[in-house]
Amino acid sequence: MDFIADEAVDVAESAVHALMADRLKTALSLLSDSEQALVKAIFYEELSEREVGLQLDITQSVVNKRKAKILAKLRKMIEN
Repeated sequence: MDFIADEAVDVAESAVHALMADRLKTALSLLSDSEQALVKAIFYEELSEREVGLQLDITQSVVNKRKAKILAKLRKMIEN
């Protein structure tokens, strides 16, 4: 019986994970090109904020503020 319960939990978790991934994908597509580029550089290319700042000719502090703004925007879009 425990096996069935565990399998049901795994299925539910997988469904929630798939739904959240879909929401994130949709939300990312709604970001501006510059916001998408920053997300890609930090989270997909794994560049540091400093490295992104050097590429964009802005300070690490500005990159950090932009990242925080974008993440808040994404959170709001995903939650609605």
